Amino acid sequence: MELAGAGLCGSPWPELLPDRRPVLVVPAVAASPVVAGEGWTAHLPGYDPAPGWSAVLDGQHLTVQRPGGHPWYEGPVAAGHRWQRAIRAHRTLLLVTGPFTGVLDFKTAAATGRLLLLTVAARLTEMP
Repeated sequence: MELAGAGLCGSPWPELLPDRRPVLVVPAVAASPVVAGEGWTAHLPGYDPAPGWSAVLDGQHLTVQRPGGHPWYEGPVAAGHRWQRAIRAHRTLLLVTGPFTGVLDFKTAAATGRLLLLTVAARLTEMP
């Protein structure tokens, strides 16, 4: 499995907020469309997960399901032990997406206020 390109060429990448809250940054090319009414916001959401959303991390494979059980993202994530522990501790995952294709144009999307955020319930199936 090749994860070295996380954040490049449309690959999502994991981050941690200063409070150690886990974040998955998902470029638009890697994400399903954001649907109005599913809880997405342009402001940092609270810690409560959006109803109907869930995320499961199984090793290095993440599945994020939208309400109704349909996948929003499914694939590999370059998740280190600290990020995995953060998922376990917080039991939530902050998703960040918007009109960017990787780390190189993320800053522009953020600076112009075009990011969309959503907190989802999250769990691990295994912990190394």
